[in-house]
Amino acid sequence: MTDVQLNYSKEAFLHPWNLTFLIVGMLSAFAVSSFAPGSPLFETILLFAAAIELMYLGWMPRQERFRRAVKSRRAAEHAKPPSQKEIFQHLTKHSQRRYARLRKLEKEIRSNYRKLSYASQGMLDSHLKKVNSLLDSYLNLLYQKERYELTAHSTTETEVVRAIETLREDMEDDSDRVRAIKMRRMRILEQRLERSKKGQENLEIIEAQMETIEDVVLYIHEQSLTLRNPEEISFQLDTLLSEVEETQASVEELEAVFASPTDLLSDLDTFEAPTSSTSSADRTREGA
Repeated sequence: MTDVQLNYSKEAFLHPWNLTFLIVGMLSAFAVSSFAPGSPLFETILLFAAAIELMYLGWMPRQERFRRAVKSRRAAEHAKPPSQKEIFQHLTKHSQRRYARLRKLEKEIRSNYRKLSYASQGMLDSHLKKVNSLLDSYLNLLYQKERYELTAHSTTETEVVRAIETLREDMEDDSDRVRAIKMRRMRILEQRLERSKKGQENLEIIEAQMETIEDVVLYIHEQSLTLRNPEEISFQLDTLLSEVEETQASVEELEAVFASPTDLLSDLDTFEAPTSSTSSADRTREGA
């Protein structure tokens, strides 16, 4: 966020310490007016507080240390991962209904567990916490799935393969300098192709993992009516939670690899240097 977008005067005014000062000043003025009606201290306190406030608002927003603190706080707010509610709001209606069905089952499981014996409530509470963790992971998987689907719809693997083949044929008769430029495009296309393949693979993994979560929640819902095999349920929940964590870790690892085209951009930057040096050499030879 740039300095133009940040209103440092507003940030200084809304600072908790400044708001506390204003509240204390107003309360002091009203307290004096209550105990000593007609006293000039009321206006004096208000004028003094206003003068201090104007001096503060004229000085604080200009301080570099204050500006750095505001920028750091805003950057931390933007870097904060979205909440479960925010993720849900970004989903399509179909995905929202899919998630809502599981949440409804989770509420029914909780209701069924309350009807069982008090002695088993400890294990049942553990089950509910694990089911809730599964549904949080399910929501994240839904969001990741939609992102992959959006990417897949925007670019098909066939189009990228065709572009690579066309470029490879076009490079056969090019000079070394022209081929060097086109090789940069080739690398970008190859990376897009690799991401497309990995994205499709991850899409299948995510969908399979989501279907497994749905089946397990349905199974627990059925078992919650009688609480048969509670140890088996605990084992299945622990195993599935571990698998979901591994799936999310692998997806995040892939996204980290493809998140920034820094390497490709650095290649493009370094390409300019030999071009300029080559031009200088050509001019030198022409002068000779």
